[in-house]
Amino acid sequence: MIDWIKRRRENRGTMPSSVRAELEAEGMEMLEERIPANVLYRHYIVAGQRPTSGEQNTILALGLTRKRLALRGTGNFLLDAKPGPVSSEVPEPGKLILRYQAEDVYATRAGAVEIALETPRAEDIHARLQAWNQPSTS
Repeated sequence: MIDWIKRRRENRGTMPSSVRAELEAEGMEMLEERIPANVLYRHYIVAGQRPTSGEQNTILALGLTRKRLALRGTGNFLLDAKPGPVSSEVPEPGKLILRYQAEDVYATRAGAVEIALETPRAEDIHARLQAWNQPSTS
């Protein structure tokens, strides 16, 4: 039991091995793990439920391929987005903000989501996401 708890604690904020394998097969361009983050939901609706607003602290992993941005975090947080709907900005050094409308990513959800990540690589991740979101000319 203690070993299970230790393993669970050590793996917090890392990309699950099955998702890591998928990302590697897609040609992973970036992987950042153990990023402290705060997720803010505004008027968030999941099909069949009442709208909610609130915050969730998480420790997450961010993976990027040409096809998708994948986030996996504690508290069952996950995001799989294609290029386009997720915007990013760096309001201050070490802080990256990701924003999207849930309905642009998931057909059964609606509302605004904002994720504030604390990472010394905020500028680099932002630059990569900006390039990733640009339409390809080829």
